[in-house]
Amino acid sequence: MFFFIALTATFAYALQGVLMAKVYRQSDLLSAVAYRGLSLLISMSPLLLLVPLSAYSGFINHAGWLVLAAGLAALANWANAIAFVRLSVGIASALSMAFTALFVGLLGELLLDERLSPLQWLMAGLTLLAVLLLGASQTRTNTKSSESAAQYKPLIGIVASACYGALMSCALILVAKMSRDSHPFLVGFSWEVMIGVVAMLMAFARGKLSGQAGMQKVTAAQFKQILIFASPTVIGTGCYALAMTLGPLAIAAAVLSTMMVFSMLLGWWLLAEKPTLKQWAMISLVCISVIGLKLVV
Repeated sequence: MFFFIALTATFAYALQGVLMAKVYRQSDLLSAVAYRGLSLLISMSPLLLLVPLSAYSGFINHAGWLVLAAGLAALANWANAIAFVRLSVGIASALSMAFTALFVGLLGELLLDERLSPLQWLMAGLTLLAVLLLGASQTRTNTKSSESAAQYKPLIGIVASACYGALMSCALILVAKMSRDSHPFLVGFSWEVMIGVVAMLMAFARGKLSGQAGMQKVTAAQFKQILIFASPTVIGTGCYALAMTLGPLAIAAAVLSTMMVFSMLLGWWLLAEKPTLKQWAMISLVCISVIGLKLVV
């Protein structure tokens, strides 16, 4: 059941990522991240019906950690949106997931005293090598439209994916801790909505402090599209938060790493971003090395 729930979360996250890539490529990125989170206030609210009333009483004690996790995730999602614009969806997802796995391993060693074995460090090195080769395999021919080709900037995409991995790994550790201390659905709902609130505040602050555009306005039709495209997050976050209470975080992260495969397949189907044979080989190597990093001892 644990693996099924984690795998369901992985597919749902991949689907919403591919769908939201369409929005990111046509919108202000920070505003799109904000509207995504705010839309989840509507689509994720049914999860609260499954939360017992007793879970609400002590949840206020997690407010500080919740805001911190949401702030980290808001910055991470902003970086991920940049990666989705500058690279194809499959490549961006692969890089982001691989970097997340690497940073989770590093943080576990530095903060949680979870020492990695020599074999795990070897797998980490193979993962990083596979990630770099995968990033280098990105070509302009992966996208059909001239607009996508003009936005193609692989170096920026790789750096953005690394930033996503560093920030999201910290956020996931906090969410895992809160999910085990409280109800996972309540934590997942609050975290996703708070991400939208934090991103909205960041957009307004950007407009006030830098003279750039603040929060981009959207029409009702555009918000409805974001609501629909982001809605698989309900299943993704709900199942992932639940999985982190049923089994080890490392195994849940290993399963989540396979999101890159779903993203590449969905990107091929929905966005016409056909991967090359070389990229299939690299994506397979990344998957094997990331799972190996989490499972070897």
